[in-house]
Amino acid sequence: MRKFILVFLLLFLIVVLAAQTQFDISTFADTTKYGWQDWRDRLRYREDLIHRQQLLQIYEMQSNALRPTVLKSIVVPGWGQLACKDNLKGSVILGTEVLSLGASLYFYDKSNYYYNKYMQATQIEQIEDYYDQAQDQRFYSILFMGLGGIIWAYNIFDVIQTTEDYNAQVWQEIIEKYSQKTVTLTAGGIRLQF
Repeated sequence: MRKFILVFLLLFLIVVLAAQTQFDISTFADTTKYGWQDWRDRLRYREDLIHRQQLLQIYEMQSNALRPTVLKSIVVPGWGQLACKDNLKGSVILGTEVLSLGASLYFYDKSNYYYNKYMQATQIEQIEDYYDQAQDQRFYSILFMGLGGIIWAYNIFDVIQTTEDYNAQVWQEIIEKYSQKTVTLTAGGIRLQF
């Protein structure tokens, strides 16, 4: 433990002694390191930066955040795809999930029906027949429940891809809409771009 503290103190002293004691204003103020030759280059860079910030603000208003979209799809399969305006995929996922869970409940109900018949049967043939039918219906119920789980897991994977694709498409549309125009009306006035 003492060696560790000693090494730590030694490293701390080396860092303190090697630290710059004076601020070099000439290195800090050298604008040529950014590729700026004069004040016009700095002004163009500043205008470009402001333009990109405006595009990012528009993008943030129109894009979908990944976490809420995934949470939507966890709660209701297909909701995240619908939020990303992929209506066909969202409807298909939601429909197949509802159908598989509905079929699972239907076969589970039939299984319980045959199981109740099995419990009330008195003949050996009826007992075996009702038991086999209850087992078959239970198997189909579990099969459709598993299919629903697979669809739900695929839905979570797909909503991540769909959200990323949607956000990339939104960004591309913003770039095409606002960057190609030579005349743009902004809050600061009319902007001409050559």
